[in-house]
Amino acid sequence: MKKLLCVSILFSVGVDAGAPVCTPGVNTSFQDFENQAFSISYDALGQNSLYRQCTNMSNQVLIDVLDTATCGALQNPIDGLGLSPIDHFLYGLMPTDTLGIGAHIEFDLFPFPSPGNPGDMMKADPVNVYRIGNDGGYQNIGQINPAPEEGGLPNGTHQVIPTVHTAASFDQLGNLFLLGYKTNYSSSADVMAGTGEVLYQTPRIMIGQVTAANLTVANGTTIPANWSEANTTNDATCAAVMDQFRDRTNAFSACVVADYITNGNEDGALQSCLASTGVLDYGIHDFAVSPINGNYYALDSTSFDTTDVLIEVDSKTMQASCTNFDDLGSETGVLTSLMFSQQNKLVAVFANENTGRWIDVNTGNITTLTDSIDPFPFGDGSSLPFTLSGRLAKAQAGAGNFIFSNGFESDLIFANDFEGVIQPPTCPAF
Repeated sequence: MKKLLCVSILFSVGVDAGAPVCTPGVNTSFQDFENQAFSISYDALGQNSLYRQCTNMSNQVLIDVLDTATCGALQNPIDGLGLSPIDHFLYGLMPTDTLGIGAHIEFDLFPFPSPGNPGDMMKADPVNVYRIGNDGGYQNIGQINPAPEEGGLPNGTHQVIPTVHTAASFDQLGNLFLLGYKTNYSSSADVMAGTGEVLYQTPRIMIGQVTAANLTVANGTTIPANWSEANTTNDATCAAVMDQFRDRTNAFSACVVADYITNGNEDGALQSCLASTGVLDYGIHDFAVSPINGNYYALDSTSFDTTDVLIEVDSKTMQASCTNFDDLGSETGVLTSLMFSQQNKLVAVFANENTGRWIDVNTGNITTLTDSIDPFPFGDGSSLPFTLSGRLAKAQAGAGNFIFSNGFESDLIFANDFEGVIQPPTCPAF
């Protein structure tokens, strides 16, 4: 799926560290990350630029432009950014299909709709996983396959589960989570009339988990993921959001079928209808794992004109609950990035705004942050909200032994073998 992003450049400093290390080693990991967020943006030509900024969206700095000449061409831009609290590398997702939307159409027979039932035509594609260093170097470490389709579907019903390559997040143990949509559909046609229909049912949210161990040892092959389905049917607000996404998808589907019957080119039909229906602006574009309760939080900012919907999925029960809050005139527009700060503040960036927003997960209230950011067409952002585990990981790597921590406030009582005062973080707590 496409994703739009605003990124800020309050002052821009390129880091000149020589040629990037395309197989990122320990010397290219991100060690300065406390109270910081990282973002990746890409322009219409696919140039990927890597930034760091404070989690309150202040003081954004250009780290580097990903060097495709040195590290290899990218089929599609890297998205779905996340910073691992274990090895302190950034990880990103990339769609592998031609159009970069996570799925493709296979119409085996022409002219459609012959022979009357087009059958199982929608195919989800894997996403490639990239490890990114602080010098702009990157490495494709493997791919994650879509969630497996269910068996035993009714006759004439098919299923597709595309992975949302714009959405990814880490938990404090270094497990990577990603998002998918499980959707059943049926197809029918009137051969004599030359008409056809592909009708989608209400989608279901899927959450995939890649363990830290499997991510660390990934070497270019398939990276296993375990998928769980969220229950969005018990909450009326959640159900309404998913039904709205179904209706948008069916409007897009009707456009694709009509265009294909007229012109006979499935990729052309997809491109034309992506542009005319704006379907990729709808649905869930990003989510984040809370550093406090481990639950998954997402925001649907476009399905309804006058309200935004905060979606929370309990990570233990996979039950979803949703909160409506006013967004008169759809001021927030298309969500581009969603990330938690270490203080459990959910920060959102929207494509049509030059500021970030803080979302109170308890009330749904949105507060506009004070620092201005410059709009940018596409991309994703990620924070590392796990202070203690990050420090312990650094200690285990030989950066010093942390003797005591109070365990409640993330303040270190004694540190670095009594060898001095810890320097304050570059960014303020937020």
